[in-house]
Amino acid sequence: MAIDDMLRELKDLGKVVDDATKKIGEFKKPVKESSDSIPIAQDGISDIIRETEKAANNIMNLLDEINENSDEIDKSLYRLIELNPIKKIKESLMNLKELNKKNIGKILDVLSLLSFQDLTGQKLYKIQNTLNETKAKLLKILVDSEFEVKEVTIEKKAEIYGKLKDMVSDNQKMAQNDVNSILSELGF
Repeated sequence: MAIDDMLRELKDLGKVVDDATKKIGEFKKPVKESSDSIPIAQDGISDIIRETEKAANNIMNLLDEINENSDEIDKSLYRLIELNPIKKIKESLMNLKELNKKNIGKILDVLSLLSFQDLTGQKLYKIQNTLNETKAKLLKILVDSEFEVKEVTIEKKAEIYGKLKDMVSDNQKMAQNDVNSILSELGF
Protein backbone atom coordinates (compact mmCIF):
# COMPACT_ATOMS: atom_id res chain seq x y z
CA MET A 1 0.00 0.00 0.00
CA ALA A 2 2.83 2.40 0.71
CA ILE A 3 3.94 2.36 -2.93
CA ASP A 4 0.38 2.98 -4.11
CA ASP A 5 0.07 5.90 -1.67
CA MET A 6 3.40 7.29 -2.83
CA LEU A 7 2.40 6.99 -6.49
CA ARG A 8 -0.90 8.73 -5.75
CA GLU A 9 0.98 11.51 -3.90
CA LEU A 10 3.44 11.87 -6.79
CA LYS A 11 0.55 12.00 -9.26
CA ASP A 12 -1.17 14.69 -7.13
CA LEU A 13 2.11 16.58 -6.86
CA GLY A 14 2.56 16.36 -10.64
CA LYS A 15 -0.94 17.80 -11.10
CA VAL A 16 -0.16 20.67 -8.70
CA VAL A 17 3.07 21.43 -10.61
CA ASP A 18 1.22 21.26 -13.93
CA ASP A 19 -1.52 23.60 -12.65
CA ALA A 20 1.09 26.02 -11.29
CA THR A 21 2.92 25.99 -14.62
CA LYS A 22 -0.32 26.78 -16.45
CA LYS A 23 -1.07 29.62 -14.04
CA ILE A 24 2.42 31.03 -14.57
CA GLY A 25 1.81 30.79 -18.32
CA GLU A 26 -1.42 32.78 -17.88
CA PHE A 27 0.56 35.56 -16.22
CA LYS A 28 3.06 35.86 -19.06
CA LYS A 29 0.77 37.70 -21.47
CA PRO A 30 -0.48 40.36 -18.99
CA VAL A 31 3.04 40.81 -17.61
CA LYS A 32 4.47 41.24 -21.12
CA GLU A 33 1.65 43.66 -22.06
CA SER A 34 2.25 45.69 -18.89
CA SER A 35 5.97 45.68 -19.57
CA ASP A 36 5.31 46.95 -23.10
CA SER A 37 3.04 49.80 -21.97
CA ILE A 38 5.41 51.17 -19.30
CA PRO A 39 7.89 52.67 -21.82
CA ILE A 40 5.04 54.64 -23.37
CA ALA A 41 4.20 56.10 -19.96
CA GLN A 42 7.87 56.78 -19.25
CA ASP A 43 8.33 58.55 -22.58
CA GLY A 44 5.25 60.66 -21.87
CA ILE A 45 6.58 61.62 -18.45
CA SER A 46 10.01 62.42 -19.89
CA ASP A 47 8.37 64.65 -22.50
CA ILE A 48 6.30 66.42 -19.82
CA ILE A 49 9.36 67.00 -17.63
CA ARG A 50 11.37 68.34 -20.56
CA GLU A 51 8.59 70.57 -21.91
CA THR A 52 7.54 72.03 -18.54
CA GLU A 53 11.17 72.76 -17.72
CA LYS A 54 11.63 74.45 -21.09
CA ALA A 55 8.41 76.47 -20.74
CA ALA A 56 9.24 77.52 -17.17
CA ASN A 57 12.72 78.66 -18.23
CA ASN A 58 11.28 80.64 -21.16
CA ILE A 59 8.69 82.28 -18.90
CA MET A 60 11.31 83.15 -16.31
CA ASN A 61 13.56 84.70 -18.97
CA LEU A 62 10.66 86.79 -20.32
CA LEU A 63 9.72 87.89 -16.81
CA ASP A 64 13.32 88.92 -16.15
CA GLU A 65 13.25 91.06 -19.30
CA ILE A 66 9.92 92.61 -18.29
CA ASN A 67 11.32 93.30 -14.83
CA GLU A 68 14.38 95.04 -16.34
CA ASN A 69 12.09 97.12 -18.58
CA SER A 70 9.94 98.02 -15.59
CA ASP A 71 13.03 99.20 -13.72
CA GLU A 72 13.90 101.49 -16.65
CA ILE A 73 10.31 102.76 -16.82
CA ASP A 74 10.43 103.47 -13.08
CA LYS A 75 13.68 105.45 -13.44
CA SER A 76 12.28 107.43 -16.38
CA LEU A 77 9.07 108.22 -14.51
CA TYR A 78 11.09 109.36 -11.49
CA ARG A 79 13.16 111.75 -13.69
CA LEU A 80 10.01 113.12 -15.27
CA ILE A 81 8.37 113.70 -11.88
CA GLU A 82 11.53 115.53 -10.68
CA LEU A 83 11.03 118.02 -13.54
CA ASN A 84 8.01 119.18 -11.53
CA PRO A 85 5.45 119.22 -14.38
CA ILE A 86 1.98 120.69 -14.05
CA LYS A 87 -0.26 119.01 -11.49
CA LYS A 88 -2.30 116.79 -13.89
CA ILE A 89 0.80 115.49 -15.64
CA LYS A 90 2.54 114.91 -12.32
CA GLU A 91 -0.52 112.97 -11.04
CA SER A 92 -0.52 110.85 -14.19
CA LEU A 93 3.19 110.15 -13.85
CA MET A 94 2.75 109.23 -10.16
CA ASN A 95 -0.15 106.92 -11.13
CA LEU A 96 2.00 105.27 -13.82
CA LYS A 97 4.83 104.87 -11.31
CA GLU A 98 2.44 103.17 -8.84
CA LEU A 99 1.04 100.85 -11.56
CA ASN A 100 4.58 99.96 -12.61
CA LYS A 101 5.45 99.18 -8.98
CA LYS A 102 2.40 96.87 -8.75
CA ASN A 103 3.43 95.14 -11.98
CA ILE A 104 6.91 94.53 -10.59
CA GLY A 105 5.29 92.98 -7.51
CA LYS A 106 3.13 90.75 -9.71
CA ILE A 107 6.17 89.66 -11.71
CA LEU A 108 7.85 88.59 -8.48
CA ASP A 109 4.67 86.70 -7.50
CA VAL A 110 4.67 84.88 -10.86
CA LEU A 111 8.34 83.98 -10.43
CA SER A 112 7.52 82.54 -7.00
CA LEU A 113 4.63 80.55 -8.44
CA LEU A 114 6.91 79.13 -11.12
CA SER A 115 9.03 77.52 -8.46
CA PHE A 116 6.34 74.80 -8.37
CA GLN A 117 7.79 73.51 -11.64
CA ASP A 118 10.84 72.19 -9.83
CA LEU A 119 8.63 70.34 -7.34
CA THR A 120 6.51 68.99 -10.17
CA GLY A 121 9.63 67.79 -11.97
CA GLN A 122 10.82 66.02 -8.82
CA LYS A 123 7.45 64.28 -8.45
CA LEU A 124 7.50 63.23 -12.10
CA TYR A 125 11.02 61.84 -11.70
CA LYS A 126 9.77 59.78 -8.73
CA ILE A 127 6.88 58.47 -10.85
CA GLN A 128 9.32 57.63 -13.62
CA ASN A 129 11.56 55.75 -11.17
CA THR A 130 8.54 53.85 -9.84
CA LEU A 131 7.62 52.88 -13.39
CA ASN A 132 11.20 51.76 -13.93
CA GLU A 133 11.12 49.62 -10.78
CA THR A 134 7.75 48.15 -11.78
CA LYS A 135 9.05 47.37 -15.24
CA ALA A 136 12.08 45.64 -13.73
CA LYS A 137 9.90 43.58 -11.39
CA LEU A 138 7.56 42.58 -14.21
CA LEU A 139 10.55 41.62 -16.33
CA LYS A 140 12.00 39.59 -13.44
CA ILE A 141 8.67 37.74 -13.04
CA LEU A 142 8.67 37.00 -16.75
CA VAL A 143 12.30 35.87 -16.66
CA ASP A 144 11.69 33.69 -13.58
CA SER A 145 8.65 32.07 -15.17
CA GLU A 146 10.58 31.32 -18.35
CA PHE A 147 13.43 29.80 -16.35
CA GLU A 148 10.87 27.47 -14.78
CA VAL A 149 9.40 26.42 -18.13
CA LYS A 150 12.52 26.30 -20.31
CA GLU A 151 15.75 24.58 -19.59
CA VAL A 152 18.16 27.48 -19.16
CA THR A 153 21.78 26.94 -18.17
CA ILE A 154 23.06 28.38 -14.90
CA GLU A 155 25.49 30.56 -16.86
CA LYS A 156 22.68 31.97 -19.02
CA LYS A 157 20.54 32.63 -15.93
CA ALA A 158 23.46 34.46 -14.28
CA GLU A 159 24.06 36.49 -17.45
CA ILE A 160 20.39 37.52 -17.77
CA TYR A 161 20.08 38.32 -14.05
CA GLY A 162 23.29 40.37 -14.34
CA LYS A 163 21.83 42.38 -17.21
CA LEU A 164 18.62 42.84 -15.26
CA LYS A 165 20.55 44.02 -12.20
CA ASP A 166 22.55 46.50 -14.30
CA MET A 167 19.38 47.88 -15.84
CA VAL A 168 17.73 48.37 -12.44
CA SER A 169 20.78 49.97 -10.80
CA ASP A 170 20.91 52.66 -13.49
CA ASN A 171 18.10 54.82 -11.93
CA GLN A 172 17.51 56.32 -15.36
CA LYS A 173 14.72 55.35 -17.68
CA MET A 174 15.22 51.69 -18.47
CA ALA A 175 16.14 51.45 -22.15
CA GLN A 176 13.56 49.47 -24.09
CA ASN A 177 16.33 48.04 -26.29
CA ASP A 178 17.85 46.38 -23.20
CA VAL A 179 14.48 44.95 -22.21
CA ASN A 180 13.87 43.71 -25.74
CA SER A 181 17.32 42.09 -25.74
CA ILE A 182 16.52 40.10 -22.60
CA LEU A 183 13.08 39.16 -23.92
CA SER A 184 14.55 37.97 -27.21
CA GLU A 185 17.08 35.84 -25.33
CA LEU A 186 14.09 34.17 -23.70
CA GLY A 187 12.36 33.60 -27.02
CA PHE A 188 9.85 36.48 -26.99
